[in-house]
Amino acid sequence: MAIFKKSSRKLLFREKSGVKKFFKGLLLLVIALCVLGGFWVLSQLGPKDVDFRNLDFNVEPSDSIKAIQQESIELEAQFEEVLVLREPLLEDINLLKKALDKQEEYLAATTAVDSEGYNRQMNLEERYQNLAAASLRAASLDLESKAEALASSRDYENATAKYREAYEQQKQINETFPLSLSYNVGRATRLQRQVLYFTAEPLLQRSLAFENEASLLIEAKEWGQAEESLQMAIDLQDKLNREYRGTNQASVSRLEGLRVKLVGIRSGQSYVEVQRVAELADERFALSENLEAAALYQEAARLQLQLNEAYRDSPYASSQRVAEYQRKSQTSESFELGLEIERKHDFMQELLSERRTFEAAEVIASLRRDVRQMQEAFPRSSLNDDDLQLKIRYLNLVQSDLGFIQDRIYGALLPIPEIEGWRMLRTEVPQVLYTLIMGTNPSRNKGDVCPVDSISWTDAKDFCERLSWILGQPVRLPTENEFREALGRLRYVVLEDHVWSVADADGVPQAVGTKEPFASGFYDLLGNTSEWLESIDRFEAEGARHIGGHALDSRNSLFTVPLREAPRGERNRLTGFRIVVKI
Repeated sequence: MAIFKKSSRKLLFREKSGVKKFFKGLLLLVIALCVLGGFWVLSQLGPKDVDFRNLDFNVEPSDSIKAIQQESIELEAQFEEVLVLREPLLEDINLLKKALDKQEEYLAATTAVDSEGYNRQMNLEERYQNLAAASLRAASLDLESKAEALASSRDYENATAKYREAYEQQKQINETFPLSLSYNVGRATRLQRQVLYFTAEPLLQRSLAFENEASLLIEAKEWGQAEESLQMAIDLQDKLNREYRGTNQASVSRLEGLRVKLVGIRSGQSYVEVQRVAELADERFALSENLEAAALYQEAARLQLQLNEAYRDSPYASSQRVAEYQRKSQTSESFELGLEIERKHDFMQELLSERRTFEAAEVIASLRRDVRQMQEAFPRSSLNDDDLQLKIRYLNLVQSDLGFIQDRIYGALLPIPEIEGWRMLRTEVPQVLYTLIMGTNPSRNKGDVCPVDSISWTDAKDFCERLSWILGQPVRLPTENEFREALGRLRYVVLEDHVWSVADADGVPQAVGTKEPFASGFYDLLGNTSEWLESIDRFEAEGARHIGGHALDSRNSLFTVPLREAPRGERNRLTGFRIVVKI
């Protein structure tokens, strides 16, 4: 019983579900039919196909319509008769306008396609617009000519009015008669620009006049009036830039320049005060009132710094001027110390030249303290001398060896035949001496008593400078004439006794002074290493010469006293040097 009831309820549910599906399908079918019917109705309401074969293009217009066109033709004929007799007047041009109106009326009334009628209408339209616009164009050209004459005489106001009238007439032509030959958009634009130009030009001239007036007032130091005049010039230029863009008178750069100039005027009074204080400081310095001058220079620097901060865009703002006044202040304040350093330096030179090295060492130590004080207390002073600082530092380092070095140098000098006031080192500079003076040895053929090699001309000159500091006397390289005088004649000289050449030097420089000296007492003038010469007759960009040949030259070559040239910075293992000292 329970099983039968359960199966009965399932069967009823399936029957209801099938009916529902049937009605859904029927509804969809009805909707589809409605949509198709709607499309069919719309197609019937739309445009129909036209059969052009059944159209009649030769519909004959009625007599009344033909009468309209005939009237138009007669009016045109009347106009042609006038043209035969004279130039057309305004009432004559009106005949052509009536003919045009009648032709338009005819075309509006006819239902036929009349291409000739349309062409006639276009011809009448162009003809009428050309004639109607001709008088306006002539008047516009005449106005433009008058405007140009007025502009040439600088009557800008009346010139502007004439240009504006010419522009209005050309504008009327362009708007009313676009088919005429007088139609010209470019001319209208040009006239409009001329109107703007001559409207703006008086403003620019006024601005320039105010600027010139301000410049004169600046020279007279009338700062208040100058500021007012320049402000007027700025206002006018600003108006030109805002209202007359695109004209020649508009200029952003000029406006910015005027504003900078205005800042300059506002800062001018401060600048005048700076100049006054600086000039007063110069006067005090000239009178040797150094401390007062230093205080005034410092005040000028302070005032200039205030000006820089308050008016950054001013032409009077200058950080360089601040530095200059600070430099002058420290120079004035350190002037006495600078004189003391100069006096001690001269005394040191005197002691060294007299070979009083112990006393010189004490002066060097004192100088070292003074130079350091100058550098630390007055770093901006013009009396700071970098070359002097280097010299004193060097002498301070070698002060304990001053006597030893002087004795060694003076003991090795010989007079040069026929040369007065100078003596030359009897040997090439050995490596031990070069190392003692320079603190380094660049030679590739090492040996304390061998000549220093791999030395450039510049290196040799640096050695001479340092040795001159120690001796207190000028030291330099020998000239070619001094070298040849020291060498003397070679006619009866047996070179193998005096020179190191390729025959016996094994390709490297040998110890100095180991061969026989020449007649003048000098060793190794030929062979061993070629020696740099002083370049007193040559430009700095040119190379330098070295003389005497080297250990790779043959004796025959050395007999000719080889003279070679090389860049001043070149370092060669067969090139050395010797020195001459003023006595």
